[in-house]
Amino acid sequence: MRKNFIIYGLLAMCLAAACTLAPMNTGRSFMFALTPLKDARHIISNDNSLIVALPVAAPELDTYRIALVRNGKRWDYYAGARWSEFLPILVQDNLTKTLEKSGSFKTVTTDGTGISGNRILKIEIRAFQAEYKQGVTDPVVKIRLIASLLSHPERMPLVSFESSAEEKASGDSLPKIQAAFGIAFNKIQRQFIAGLNK
Repeated sequence: MRKNFIIYGLLAMCLAAACTLAPMNTGRSFMFALTPLKDARHIISNDNSLIVALPVAAPELDTYRIALVRNGKRWDYYAGARWSEFLPILVQDNLTKTLEKSGSFKTVTTDGTGISGNRILKIEIRAFQAEYKQGVTDPVVKIRLIASLLSHPERMPLVSFESSAEEKASGDSLPKIQAAFGIAFNKIQRQFIAGLNK
């Protein structure tokens, strides 16, 4: 009987360790999502087909976790919360859908579909975090993306621009911080439509 208790105890410890160390255990109690623009401006489509490449992110943002910065220098992540998808994939998916709805290109796809196009959009995620200043409880969400439009397959540069947005959260709770991310990202998406139609 004692032997069975020892075996069951060891099994329970192993299961607990597995749950603790699982690489996907990044906080599932609150999911942050991004959405494409609902009112993307429709314009006359041209004959160019766009491929949106998977964005490259700074190491601290290349994750499922939601980044925060304290006092302008100390990086951390929200406990009990995560993006609904790997952040670069989430940005790629939503920008693809927004640009498709905008009518800026004949077709818009991601680089994972295998569909070819004569334009490719490269994106670098430089900032995508909530920032806390000393003595201020409500964070400010900051997003900054660098975009480069290239001919494909020649990879000749056509357009490049920087998109940045800030939005102060109306409180220091996860739903309010998520709302601030959503507002800031919508600003970024509008800037992308404008930047690609110059």
